[in-house]
Amino acid sequence: MPYVKSVCRAGKTKEIGKYYTRRYHPKQEKRKPKSKKTSEKQRDINDRQLVRKLTRILNDNFDGTSWYITFSYKKEDRPDIERLLCHVRELLKKMRKIYKDHGRELKYVEVEEVGERGAVHIHMVINDIDIREIKKLWKYGYVTAKPLDDSGQYRKLAEYFIKYHQKTRGTAEQIRKKAYSCSRNLTRPKPKKKIINSNQFRKEIKVPEGWYLDKESVRQGVTDEGYEYLFYTLIQIHRRI
Repeated sequence: MPYVKSVCRAGKTKEIGKYYTRRYHPKQEKRKPKSKKTSEKQRDINDRQLVRKLTRILNDNFDGTSWYITFSYKKEDRPDIERLLCHVRELLKKMRKIYKDHGRELKYVEVEEVGERGAVHIHMVINDIDIREIKKLWKYGYVTAKPLDDSGQYRKLAEYFIKYHQKTRGTAEQIRKKAYSCSRNLTRPKPKKKIINSNQFRKEIKVPEGWYLDKESVRQGVTDEGYEYLFYTLIQIHRRI
């Protein structure tokens, strides 16, 4: 029975997916009745898709020269949601000017967080810049900045960003409807798909020369409808010249 093979290249990573769909299910085989997913289960599926989408964006637009930066508030300066979003807009406007002054364009992914004890943070990933100039813009507290590693695989960072959204989703403290915001100039990789005409679902993972397997990315199993799937990510090995 033929299945779908999906390949999505993003930066130094290559995401591989193999799965069956109802569209390619032989008519002569009896299909399992489609089960209605619970709201909690559907939410988990949606969250995995959000992480996958954000991982692709981060991997394709940022690298070891980029920064993960957090803007934090002093306790006495903690804003309400309306003021927080106003501060984000003002901050991004000033950041764009700094990049423009350097003949460059700001690229960012951003999410806000309100902690359980009321602490407020703005988390961002931004492209390369003299980080000292960015720190000077913030007058409400302190700033921490860490360079991204050079692996090119930023799945865990994507997971953290989505968790910030999950904390307040569906509550009065929810800041935005979207899980994250990002600049319009980012590339958004899309997978290329093809049909594999085979009588056997190929479960093996082949790692080509010059790549290695992100073992934590491997997901395989069977859907509620009885369809096998396999997802994993390969990372290109950095070669020093």
